[in-house]
Amino acid sequence: MPPETTAAGLAEFLAAHASLLESLHAQAAADRWSVTSQEFAAALYRSASHRFAATLPPDETLEVYLRALHLDDLALVCALRRGSEPAWNEFVAQYRPLLYAAARAIVGAAGEARARELADSLYAELYGLDRAGNPRTRSLLDYFHGRSKLSTWLRTVLAQRHVDALRFGQRTDSLDGEQTPQRANAAGERVTVVPPLDAPDRNRLLPPVREAVSTSLAALPAPDRLLLSLYYLQEMTLAQIARLRGVHEATVSRQLDRLRTDLRRGIETVLATGRPAGDGHPAQRGLSPAEIKLCLAYVLEDWPFDLGRALAVPSTPAPSEETP
Repeated sequence: MPPETTAAGLAEFLAAHASLLESLHAQAAADRWSVTSQEFAAALYRSASHRFAATLPPDETLEVYLRALHLDDLALVCALRRGSEPAWNEFVAQYRPLLYAAARAIVGAAGEARARELADSLYAELYGLDRAGNPRTRSLLDYFHGRSKLSTWLRTVLAQRHVDALRFGQRTDSLDGEQTPQRANAAGERVTVVPPLDAPDRNRLLPPVREAVSTSLAALPAPDRLLLSLYYLQEMTLAQIARLRGVHEATVSRQLDRLRTDLRRGIETVLATGRPAGDGHPAQRGLSPAEIKLCLAYVLEDWPFDLGRALAVPSTPAPSEETP
């Protein structure tokens, strides 16, 4: 067990932050699922340890982090991991339609049957079974830390599983364009070793998606970037923006919808096209459709991206006397 999740570390965490932890337990309405204060505190400790590694930050920084978590989702997951029947009933009722809708978007032309197969296959892993139905050492839910919404996390995992399936189907050609390693099974047959789609893929794909988002935002006209800044950074309402711009609220809503659609298309195009070598940067190959879908899923997560800097509208310089 890593040092940041030892029993001694948890005991120290509980003693040092007792009042805060009780407050967060109440805020999450964890009693609804019969999740005890200590059980919920242990989940908060795992989340903080995952974020900050062995050394937790000062109290003020830690409190800001913990209060920013999706506490109600984290409480539900605590109950799911314990096997609470009411929690699982709630989960199925609330998240099965969401998973089906996400699966349809991921598989596209593969059809409804494939979408339902993809979504339903996730339940066994959430219960703590592998894809063959055997008990896993850890449930997939152990990897949820509350930094993103549970719905967002589930969509990301679904996209990962889809890419896993594509990798397996390709057998010898991975999504990286490299040979997939093989080994002999007990019968002496050559079988493909499919690497797990986990942190390495996230680390590999985040740099190109960050560049694609920045490039697509920079290509927008200044008024469009300003509109996004007002809505997402300054958190102004549609009505406030409409009054500022002297237009109807519905007009602002349509403009935002158009911008989101244009941005998604721009990001997908940049990712698919890649980048030639130049300006001291190596060439970057275009990504496959499956990789692009996974990138878009990562964008929905809690990931390091400076939206304010990307949306900054450069001021127009005053014309100099030399300008003809």
